[in-house]
Amino acid sequence: MHRRTKSEDAEVGTSAMIIFITIVLASSIISSIIIGVSGNVFSKSKADAQQNYPSLNGIVNVVILEIHSLGADDELHLVFELPYVENPVPDEDVSWILLCVPPNQGVKSTVQFDEGDFSTATTLDGDGLTALPLVDFEPGVNYRMIIQLETCNIEEIDEAKLVVIVDRGRTLEKRLDIGTSPYEGKDLN
Repeated sequence: MHRRTKSEDAEVGTSAMIIFITIVLASSIISSIIIGVSGNVFSKSKADAQQNYPSLNGIVNVVILEIHSLGADDELHLVFELPYVENPVPDEDVSWILLCVPPNQGVKSTVQFDEGDFSTATTLDGDGLTALPLVDFEPGVNYRMIIQLETCNIEEIDEAKLVVIVDRGRTLEKRLDIGTSPYEGKDLN
């Protein structure tokens, strides 16, 4: 006589196998979705990066800024460098603006300004006024330039701000501490 007993071992094994197969299928579907989305994101960011202009990450570091001469046409002496650029920067990609606020205007303020480029900049060997065949600013090299002012009169202004702009780079804003009695050689840094 054979005795038959009912065993549930096969049912537990079959259930575990079904759950395992379900987990494997679900994880493969989720993985394929994640891979597809990330591939799509990377391809879009690559296309965006190819359309953007390369950034120079250039910013002008002012080493010396002082009053060079006072009189009919005031001049500032500027020694600067571009320390954070990877490649040389053309001189036409760098420009400056000096904003001046004349005193005693009451409620109304009029801002005067002078502007220019860096075409007369020279190395430290030059005088900062004579345009040399200097075409590019090399990273980490000091340059000199005399900024000639036509509109702003340093002896008659209360406030001034020098703004230096590097195309596709950064803008430097420097407040000039002129004071009540400016003199030649006064440090404006």
